[in-house]
Amino acid sequence: MTSFTTRAALNQELSDGQHFRPISARFKKVFTTNIKYYMINPDWTTKQFYEFINPYVLIDFELSLFDIVEAGLPLSEHANPIRISNNIKIREMFNDLDNLTFYIRERTNEI
Repeated sequence: MTSFTTRAALNQELSDGQHFRPISARFKKVFTTNIKYYMINPDWTTKQFYEFINPYVLIDFELSLFDIVEAGLPLSEHANPIRISNNIKIREMFNDLDNLTFYIRERTNEI
């Protein structure tokens, strides 16, 4: 497992054949004003998405275990987290890819 210590160390090269069409997604830690924006690929599965933002969340929000919750829903900060799967792509899960907004919430139990 790779260990990252700075945000600059997170820049990774894409392998041949990958076409990264990034979109900006907004992330806010629940019940705080801490907000970050990350460039993500809508063609990633939710598992790839989670694994990609994991080191950023560790650095920016100081959370090693966390849930991702879709923002904009009633009581979003308390809502169920998005499903992490190898079969569901980001673009299939969310209708408005131009305004993706998520809450980051500390996970209280390991799944």
